[in-house]
Amino acid sequence: MHKLLILLLIFFTSVCSAEAIYQFDNKVDEARFKAFTEELRCPTCQSQNLAGSDAMIAQDLRRDIYEQIQDGRSDKEITDNMVARYGDYILYRPPLTGATFALWVTPFVLLIIAIISIILLVRRRRAEQLEQPLDPLEQAQLQRLIDSKATNAGSSPQEQPNE
Repeated sequence: MHKLLILLLIFFTSVCSAEAIYQFDNKVDEARFKAFTEELRCPTCQSQNLAGSDAMIAQDLRRDIYEQIQDGRSDKEITDNMVARYGDYILYRPPLTGATFALWVTPFVLLIIAIISIILLVRRRRAEQLEQPLDPLEQAQLQRLIDSKATNAGSSPQEQPNE
């Protein structure tokens, strides 16, 4: 049992030591680093931020962000540097530009077109169903109903509805 516990401790120690640990002079820089690593996307991973990615490029980018923060660069300078190197893809919240405008608006436009198309299709089918003439069998059944109502109405008085 002790051997298993020792093996587990060695394993977890090696896993924890593989994680890069960054030392900051103050809490503000540490918070900025965390914000950047959570808000920037890993260029190789699908929709994973830098904080959660184990890719080599994510490790390099975390180190780069750390160095830029230590050099005293502003948030805008760091963001602009990352966008210049990797494009707007690295941002989870890209700026509104001509290219991103189309990406944001297209789903809503398609949804509106789909809703209008469905409404028009339903209206057209209802109109077609209402305009269809009766076939001979339906016409004969309707005529029998009309005749039976006429004979019933002439032979027995209808009850007056209570008001």
